[in-house]
Amino acid sequence: MEMTKEELQRKVKELTAAITTFNNDAEMLQKDLADAEQRLAVVDRPKVTKKFLDELSNAVEEAIGNIDFTDCNAYDYEFNLDYDNRISLENIEFNHIHDIGDEIYSKLEDLFNIIEDEDEDEA
Repeated sequence: MEMTKEELQRKVKELTAAITTFNNDAEMLQKDLADAEQRLAVVDRPKVTKKFLDELSNAVEEAIGNIDFTDCNAYDYEFNLDYDNRISLENIEFNHIHDIGDEIYSKLEDLFNIIEDEDEDEA
């Protein structure tokens, strides 16, 4: 059976409405999925208070404050002679980044009651 022009126009409108509804539903589902993924990403994170976070921040600041950034031997320099015979510092690299990590680690250790990992006990 062949459809009339009016029937085809009605069918086009119905399908267009269905696609619009589907797209709106898909958009809402996408937002729900993003929200669920965000909540899943944080659900297993350790819970800390703002006070504890402040203590962590202070420990990191103190650790970084203990690093001597004025020690010239802690850096590699590359100089450049400009076209007008001026010497310029082209590159500088801090070589003691591990000292910063060690200092931060040490300060953070003081904030926690460190226990052995279960798999370390078995080894």
